[in-house]
Amino acid sequence: MDFIAVIHPLLSQLWYLLPLLLLAMLVKSPWFKGMMGEWFINLGVQLFLDRREYHLLKDVTLPIEQGTTQIDHVVVSRFGVFVIETKNMKGWIFGDPAHQRWTQQIYRRKHRFQNPLHQNHLHMMTLKSLLGLADHQLHSVICFIGDCTFKTPMPDKVMNRGLIRYIKGKTTQVLTAAEVTRVVETIQQGRLAANRQTHRQHVAQLKARHRAAPDKPEVSIVTPLSQTGYSPPFKQTEASAVPPPCPRCGGAMVLRTARKGDNQGSPFWGCSHFPKCRAIVTR
Repeated sequence: MDFIAVIHPLLSQLWYLLPLLLLAMLVKSPWFKGMMGEWFINLGVQLFLDRREYHLLKDVTLPIEQGTTQIDHVVVSRFGVFVIETKNMKGWIFGDPAHQRWTQQIYRRKHRFQNPLHQNHLHMMTLKSLLGLADHQLHSVICFIGDCTFKTPMPDKVMNRGLIRYIKGKTTQVLTAAEVTRVVETIQQGRLAANRQTHRQHVAQLKARHRAAPDKPEVSIVTPLSQTGYSPPFKQTEASAVPPPCPRCGGAMVLRTARKGDNQGSPFWGCSHFPKCRAIVTR
């Protein structure tokens, strides 16, 4: 039997399945999910926030010591600079501000991902350094897009709905109209070109940094910054950075996260000999 003669009629009848299969693969890809998540955020901001008051900057890639950092959305207004990290995920989400990794669970499958609070803190500190702003002028926001449910308590700034309400809820003016203009212009001047080449280079640098610095063990003991009276700048560092030695006792430092106060969710280096030694440092 001629195999070609048999298969050819089938292919001629089912040719339309190939583009459908390719489309299905594209829709399930992380790239497409991330793009759609960002698109929904962009649409919501543009539809429900006054453009004369709120200025949206998308896909902001800025240079840092380790290479580049990429911010999904920055919304600039008189009420502060909102630094928004989006996550397009479904299933159950488990997370603790003190842990380096959070968990996504879909039925029996589990996937661990970087703590977005730590991830966005780098974005916050990069913008703070670039713009010369104070902590109260910056707002970190983590927005999950998709059919997901939080199975552990989350800070108010971590949400899966209500982004516009959260932004509008900030009503204390912290920037003048002139400062808003300056912030927007400074970001536009300092960012790299928003194109595919910039994105590819950023992804390649991320992979290289992760290979060079594997994840450190998670830490559950945290010294709240409100008790230490110290608010570290934590300049441009990743959760996977090499820990410095303790300046007080010489012991190893571990990455911890503030659980309470204005700096809740912000990482800092704390001595591993806590509570005997309460020293904290930044890089």
